[in-house]
Amino acid sequence: MFVMSEIDRPLLLRLPEHCEKQSLLEKFLSTVLPDQRSILGHLQIRLPGGQHVVVGAPCDHPARITLNNWRAVTRVLSRGPLGFAEGFMAGDWDTDSLQSLLDFLGDNVAARPHKLRGSAWQRLLDVMKHRLNRNSKRGSRRNIAYHYDLGNEFYKQWLDPSMSYSAALFESTDEALEVAQRRKYEHLCELTDVNSGHDVLEIGCGWGGLLEVLADEGCSAKGISISKEQVDYAAQRLFDRPGVTSMLQDYRDETGSYDRVLSIEMFEAVGMEYWDTFAANLNRLLAPGGVAGMQVITMDEPGFNSYSRNPDFIQRYIFPGGMLPTVTHLHELMDRHGMKLTQVFRFGDDYARTLNIWRERFNRQWDEIRPLGFDERFRRMWNYYLCYCITGFQRGITDVVQIRIEKA
Repeated sequence: MFVMSEIDRPLLLRLPEHCEKQSLLEKFLSTVLPDQRSILGHLQIRLPGGQHVVVGAPCDHPARITLNNWRAVTRVLSRGPLGFAEGFMAGDWDTDSLQSLLDFLGDNVAARPHKLRGSAWQRLLDVMKHRLNRNSKRGSRRNIAYHYDLGNEFYKQWLDPSMSYSAALFESTDEALEVAQRRKYEHLCELTDVNSGHDVLEIGCGWGGLLEVLADEGCSAKGISISKEQVDYAAQRLFDRPGVTSMLQDYRDETGSYDRVLSIEMFEAVGMEYWDTFAANLNRLLAPGGVAGMQVITMDEPGFNSYSRNPDFIQRYIFPGGMLPTVTHLHELMDRHGMKLTQVFRFGDDYARTLNIWRERFNRQWDEIRPLGFDERFRRMWNYYLCYCITGFQRGITDVVQIRIEKA
């Protein structure tokens, strides 16, 4: 058995004798795991040669990882968390429960984020790539198409019938997802006092779920999106609903004046460079005395600095150009542009539940999804995306809020 230094050696770490690639494994473990008595949970690692490493105190539901080759380790050492995700996508490692493994890492890696960053050169390349995804009008169309133009048939397979791709708001443990999605829309309308006499703009209307609720409320409503797939679907969905329309349009090109401006999980795609542009346009679009309501995924305050400097898996592979704000950022942003954020409603646990339902449906429908043109790498990537997000919401690293914004 090789011996790590007393400073670096995680407690309760059992390693096999004559371990293959000892120095590489030692560096990997001392990078990923916290020191001494701070390990939470139990991890079983199967090495490429069949040997086992056990970390942490025994428990009934350990996390497990099988390293199929040593690239799984070298990717992490060179690229940090991104390398870990890429290793799973490439099949360099497997697990019998991706969620349990990411939960274990979420509990432990957070203790030393400064050590799990990969090489400085690789971090620089990742930052440069992220900055190339800036959300100019042209860049926004490209970034949104990357994710949402995977095809309506793809999303139909695993979203609920309302085609809602954002956090649901649950009232009970056995409630259907579609019911909880409808409640989310209604709650945002209640938060902003929407009524039938209002002219409403929705920025980022998706497939038309909120527009449908606004039509039921008797509002005059316009939804805009820069995803052609979504706009076409919403237009067909709402063709017989008078006073409600969807248009392919950037929010920066809208010229109307509205009593209410609503937006659900669109702000995350704006990009930090354009936060002030968004807020200035929001103020411009609100009529005097107008109110805005937004649903936004937020980052916890302590983790934001590291997150904003190191593009993560979501920014690299799922939502290019995206950036999550903190609630403090949202308050300060609205203040700078003549508005006040007056109410915040948090429901991050509901997002974890929503994501888990999506994950189950995605995997159950995989045999229908695969013929649409998606391969095994995509299946692994999408599972990693959903599980990664569940871990974030369950641990409070990320949250989701509905906010009320009043024009000063």
